[in-house]
Amino acid sequence: MALNKELMTGNEAIARGAIEAGLSYASSYPGTPATEILEYLAKHFKGRAEWAVNEKVAYETAVGVSYTGRRALVSMKHVGLNVAADPLMTSAYLGNKGGFVVVVADDPGAYSSQNEQDTRLFARFAKIALFEPSDSQEARDFVIAAFDLSEKYKMPVMLRSLTKLSHTSSSVAKGELREENSTSLQKDPSQLIAVPSNVVRLHKALVEKQKGLTEDGAVYNSVFKDKQKKGIIACGIAYNYAMEYAAEYAVLKISFYPFAETLIRDFVKGLDDVIVVEEGEPCVEEVARKFSANVKGKITGEINRVGEIGPDALGLYLRKKVSGSPVKGLPLRPPVLCPGCGHRELYKALKAAKPVFTTGDIGCYTLGCNPPLEALDTCLCMGASISKAAGIAGQGIKRIACVIGDSTFMHSGIPALISAVYNRANITVLILDNSSTAMTGHQPTPLTGITAKGQEVPRVILEDLCKASGVTSVTVIDPIDLEATTALINEKLGQENGVNVIIARRPCVLTKKKSKSP
Repeated sequence: MALNKELMTGNEAIARGAIEAGLSYASSYPGTPATEILEYLAKHFKGRAEWAVNEKVAYETAVGVSYTGRRALVSMKHVGLNVAADPLMTSAYLGNKGGFVVVVADDPGAYSSQNEQDTRLFARFAKIALFEPSDSQEARDFVIAAFDLSEKYKMPVMLRSLTKLSHTSSSVAKGELREENSTSLQKDPSQLIAVPSNVVRLHKALVEKQKGLTEDGAVYNSVFKDKQKKGIIACGIAYNYAMEYAAEYAVLKISFYPFAETLIRDFVKGLDDVIVVEEGEPCVEEVARKFSANVKGKITGEINRVGEIGPDALGLYLRKKVSGSPVKGLPLRPPVLCPGCGHRELYKALKAAKPVFTTGDIGCYTLGCNPPLEALDTCLCMGASISKAAGIAGQGIKRIACVIGDSTFMHSGIPALISAVYNRANITVLILDNSSTAMTGHQPTPLTGITAKGQEVPRVILEDLCKASGVTSVTVIDPIDLEATTALINEKLGQENGVNVIIARRPCVLTKKKSKSP
């Protein structure tokens, strides 16, 4: 029974649903558009809600909680799932005891990401169920359903959000809070140990679960069809776009995967024209095209396969009036580094030192690639700056620099640094330490000694961590001192051998504004 209604973003609704479902533990690594899920939990959930150093660690910790019989949630953005893919694939085999939900927020349009990948393909790859809500209410409802389904089938269950869903608000009817599961940890080596003698059997069992998943999930997929001769197949948030035309078009709403292909077959039968609207890859469209030559969408070019669809794409296809056309003549405003940012001064010094090539990484300092700084030559993924620099330097090219932030270094830069030292790379590593995970909202890290819930804990010392990795030198400098920073970078770039680390330490100007110190 609903207690009351509240306006919630999709992320808040996901977190609220998890609390109502009897959550015992949540973990995440900050990443837009998923960040606010853990932030809401840290504020409103009495249990453990933690920032992990990366998504793989977050996933594995949550799996451990599920082995105790309790319910756990892990949340991340879509590229974070790449980092967690290793435990994801095998945990689908091994399963879990308590409910285990994996929330992934995709970013079509790449508003704050380095690609546009579609999480539904990961769920299909791993052979696990996936819910795709269309609004905040469904986000809350589907999380609860996902926990129940996870416990029934003893498998991770995924929920896919999108930037628009995560960051827009709609009304949510809240419900009662379920009691947490009791703790019950039992040894079960035949189920929980991924060795050859177990995994083939466990894979077979996973395959056999698919029929039941399809049947149980059918209730979440809906058909709105009368005597229309044209139809729209809409997935997740696209259902909202489709229902604007429901008077003239039959609508099939897809909110759960895997689904029975007969659902698609029966819907398209007798329809003269069918348009498939789905953010990401044409997963559903591929199925629909098996049963009708009248299916249109991304494969046939009616819907753009690149970028976010949004509501306009369907309107344009249906030759309806599309509102909200962009105003012409406005200048483009790409994101830039904040005024007073220490990264800005670091990049000035770096350019003055004239490295041959500079590899960049993921974070707000990536904006240093834009004019007027134009200080970076490449950016791939979290932690890759050090690895790429080592690869380039290994071909005999000197004066190679790489730039990485403090949070990104903790995420996946440490193994890269150790590997560079071990393989005798000759590079200069610039760690830009601004004392937070700045781009996603200034979340704390182990380097700050503050947890997600604001508790003080022992702080990891960055320079000690680098020294323990065996680097040739570690130097800490304030990048605001432009002359000294330029001279130091130039000196280290000129070294003939070794991995030399420069820690450019200056707190983010936005976090300093919030603090009491000047």
